[in-house]
Amino acid sequence: MIFIHSCNKVDDEDPNFYSIEYRIGQWITPDKRDTLQFIDNVSLIRKGDFYTYEEYLYRIDGEYLYIRLPSSLKETNHRIVKVEQNMVTLNNMYITIGFGDNSGTFFKNNK
Repeated sequence: MIFIHSCNKVDDEDPNFYSIEYRIGQWITPDKRDTLQFIDNVSLIRKGDFYTYEEYLYRIDGEYLYIRLPSSLKETNHRIVKVEQNMVTLNNMYITIGFGDNSGTFFKNNK
């Protein structure tokens, strides 16, 4: 018997934000001013111009991403507006005054 085994990474993971395996890693805005680093299925680090380095706990329930500080029970909710393979748009990511768009679009950094 002859077996052929490939050492290449298998690309069978679902390439979208809802897949835990695919979500783990760095997601960055097009202007590179905001970054979400998903460590595992509960831990998240946010870095950027307004968030120097903040550790959070997160969960996804339906169409919402819930984020909270580890020392707090209060969560913020961010509606998952759009998911397309390596891109996700999350609502309520930025404080705005008036009728400004407070959504953030993040792309998976595959480097």
